[in-house]
Amino acid sequence: MISPSGDIKDMTIPWLFQDLRKEKETGTLVFSHDKEIKKVYFKNGDILFASSNLNEDRLGEFLLRTGKITKAQFDTSSEFVIRTGKQLGAALFEMGALSAQELVAQVKLQVREIILKVFTWRDGRYIFDNSPLPLSELIPLHISTGDLIINGVRELEWKEVRKSLPSIKTILRPSMDPSLLFQNAHLDHDQRTVFLLIDGCKSIQELCVLSGIGDFNTLKAIYVLLALRMAETGELKTDEDKIAYKVVRETVTAGEKKEEKTSAPEITVTREMIRNAYESLERQNYYEVLEVDRGATPLELKKAYFSLAKLYHPDRHFESELNDMKEQLEALFSRIHDAYKTLSSRTERDQYNLDLASGAKNRQAGEHGQPEKSSNQKAAETHFTGGMKQFNQGNFWGAESAFEWAMRLDPGNAEYVFRRGLTLTRIPRRGHQAEEFFMEALKMAPKNIEYSLELGNFYARSGLKAKALSVFQDALLHDPNSEKIMEAIKKAG
Repeated sequence: MISPSGDIKDMTIPWLFQDLRKEKETGTLVFSHDKEIKKVYFKNGDILFASSNLNEDRLGEFLLRTGKITKAQFDTSSEFVIRTGKQLGAALFEMGALSAQELVAQVKLQVREIILKVFTWRDGRYIFDNSPLPLSELIPLHISTGDLIINGVRELEWKEVRKSLPSIKTILRPSMDPSLLFQNAHLDHDQRTVFLLIDGCKSIQELCVLSGIGDFNTLKAIYVLLALRMAETGELKTDEDKIAYKVVRETVTAGEKKEEKTSAPEITVTREMIRNAYESLERQNYYEVLEVDRGATPLELKKAYFSLAKLYHPDRHFESELNDMKEQLEALFSRIHDAYKTLSSRTERDQYNLDLASGAKNRQAGEHGQPEKSSNQKAAETHFTGGMKQFNQGNFWGAESAFEWAMRLDPGNAEYVFRRGLTLTRIPRRGHQAEEFFMEALKMAPKNIEYSLELGNFYARSGLKAKALSVFQDALLHDPNSEKIMEAIKKAG
């Protein structure tokens, strides 16, 4: 972890940004160089906004310089600001010079330009101030740290790149940290080529020979990968490290058009997958979270961990239509990490297994004193876990079959019944069959608000408003303060 204050040197700025992102810090990062001051605002590790004390970095000058507004519009909007006290962006919007969408896009470009200028600094000071942010003065933009770092180092001169790199005899290895490996950083062809050659055995000199893209391009790609901390110095010496490397490579290359037999199709994450995985967290133990059985080997655990971490890494959905689900993704990513950390430690795993077997403490679902399960119930759990995996991957036909088997083996489990009904709503021309399963699950667990919500929403989607309201009203008898139910009533009404 870089110090919260100090001198700017090679790699200081990208590594500082990465540390703040990883630790989910909130505050203001202040850079100073001679009389120039630039501030970058972070919220929960995300870059929120940036400002500068230079006139040339102000929004009006930026828009004028980039040709987005004319000199006449600039002068008129400046007079408007002086007269009304409003911000320049508001003035340009009210004048009709820029639409709201164009304004946000241009402010984002202006902020990126301010930050990218900082990446060119090779001296000066920085300090991180964790005082509350001046939110009334900021336009929350949420900018990808990884892509900023890539763009920030793109224009560096050769001498700066070479000076910052370690000796050409230095061996590089890939990071084993999924939060760094799967960050939202769009590597170009050269960077990806070099990254896939880094294996903890080859030196920088050997990478230059093998890459086929020339020494300069290879060294610049290495600089970017070190700045992103996707690569680090050092060998892979232990067998555990070497196994981890194979898992990393297999996960990173998944979905690419390669001849390698290890490469598998990459799953596209949907809003529904995230919602379903998130809503399942409270009911799942660590094995179910990682989608492995209780006899999973260290290699199987690692494969599951990296695959799920890649799937639900919050940064990978930073600028997509899923960015409003960041909190759910953060919770998923954190739980996946906790599950792996516990189960990959023999001591912690043994204790966790004892906790599950005794029923004295269930760290996820809050269950207490559960009796030992029968062989049928254990088999049902296995089918259910497989069904959840299929459901989250969008294979609803396979999921429905797995949940059917779980119901047969353990017919008294309301969750199996409910999940089968929920799955049927996702299968074309079978959605009408979901009602009987929702009703059966609710009969078995009448206080379960989630079951009531799904049944009520099923009726609402079918145009049966009266039935929907009846289900929601019954649910309120069990939980009068349920905001979800009250919101559902409001929508159905």
